[in-house]
Amino acid sequence: MSKEKSTLMTPDPYHIPGYCGYCPQFKYQIGETFGRTTSCLLTDNSVAYSGKPVLSDIEPQVPPKADTRRDTIKNRAISLGDQKLTDQMVPGYTGYIPKAEHYYGNSYAETSRSAIADFHQNQLKHRQKAINLRTITEIQRGKQVLPELITSDTRTLSKFQVPLKAIADKPKMYYSKKAPQHSLSPLALSNDNPKKHHKSGYSGFVPRYRGLMGEGYPVLTNKALIAFSSNMENMKKIKDLPVTIERPEVRLVDTRPIYPKNNTGLVPHFTGHVPGEKFRYGMTFGYSTRYAQQALTA
Repeated sequence: MSKEKSTLMTPDPYHIPGYCGYCPQFKYQIGETFGRTTSCLLTDNSVAYSGKPVLSDIEPQVPPKADTRRDTIKNRAISLGDQKLTDQMVPGYTGYIPKAEHYYGNSYAETSRSAIADFHQNQLKHRQKAINLRTITEIQRGKQVLPELITSDTRTLSKFQVPLKAIADKPKMYYSKKAPQHSLSPLALSNDNPKKHHKSGYSGFVPRYRGLMGEGYPVLTNKALIAFSSNMENMKKIKDLPVTIERPEVRLVDTRPIYPKNNTGLVPHFTGHVPGEKFRYGMTFGYSTRYAQQALTA
C-alpha cells in the first residue's frame, strides 16, 4: 500500500522552483509559493493550456537494435590493415575522420563510429561499381568472366555477350542541334559557293578588296575572295614547277675619283668626307683640301 502524501506537501502536479519554462497566467499570481501557484494553474480548467503536460511519466526505453557498425569497422581494419580508424576512437584524436562533419549530437566515440562505418560502406559500394564496370567491359569483348563476378547489375547485360563491332575507324564529331554552330570562314569555301562573302558590317581585313568599288559589300567581298583564292591556287601550282634563276645584267659603276688628281682643292660647301680635314685649321677650305687624294692613298 502506498502511503498518502501529507497535506503539508505541494499537491501534484507542480513545477520545481528554478523551472525556467513557460507557465500560463503565472505572472498574474501573487502571494503563494512557486510550487503551489504552479500546481493551481496546472489543475485549473479555466486556464488555457496545450493539453499535453510538461511533466509526464517516464516510459521505459526500447532496447536498441543490434549495432553492425562495430563489425563493419573491424572488417575494414582486417582488409586494409588500418589501425587509426577503429570502433573505439579516443577523444582528443586530432587526425581527420571522414564524414564526421555530418554527424553531431552524440559523444565523440559514437560520432566517430557512425562516420567511419558510413565511409567504409561508401567505399565498398564504389569498389563494387568498379568491379561491375570491368565485368561488363570483359563481357562486351567476348571474354570469359568468373561466375562470382556476375551480379544482378551485370545479368541485365546478357544481350551484350556477343562482342561489339566498330562501325567506323574514327569517331565522328558530335554537333548538338540546339547549340549555336560557327560557320566556316569564307576563305575556306569554294569559289562557286554563294556564301563566299562577308556580311555587311564586317570590320576585318579582306584581301583584294581595296581596289574594288561601285557595288554592295557582299558582292565586292565575294569578288575579292575569289580573286585571292585563285591567286593562292596559282601560287601553289608555281611552287611545283622547276625553279629557274635569271641573273640580272651587271652594270659598271662609275669609278671616277671624287678627289681631283692634280692636287687642286675642292669646291666650298662640299659635304662629303675629306680625309684628314678635321685635323687642319687656319686655312681656307679650298687650300686645306688640295692634297685630299694623296691623303687617301697614303
